[in-house]
Amino acid sequence: MILVLAFVANSASAQELKKVEEVKIQTSAKCGECKERIESALNYVKGVQFAELNNDTKVVTIRYKTKKVTLDKIKAEIAATGYDADDVKALDAAVEKLPMCCKPTHEKH
Repeated sequence: MILVLAFVANSASAQELKKVEEVKIQTSAKCGECKERIESALNYVKGVQFAELNNDTKVVTIRYKTKKVTLDKIKAEIAATGYDADDVKALDAAVEKLPMCCKPTHEKH
């Protein structure tokens, strides 16, 4: 009986560790270069399993392990890359490093 309870408890813990959520975040991306930059940055974040930016809507879809990374960390990573992420504004220093065509002050391609 104790072995069965231990197995059930262990299985429940393993399932919690593997919990994956999907989120959609509005960004200030403008072009294909922005898409590559955002997706690349997110795919290096530990716990992010998938990141894809829709060029038309500027929404990035992200699947991530909730035990490895938080939504706030993901938004902070996007901001550190130079782009707004929902209510989190891009870091000024990161925006300055973007190519001119990707900066918020530049007209859309």
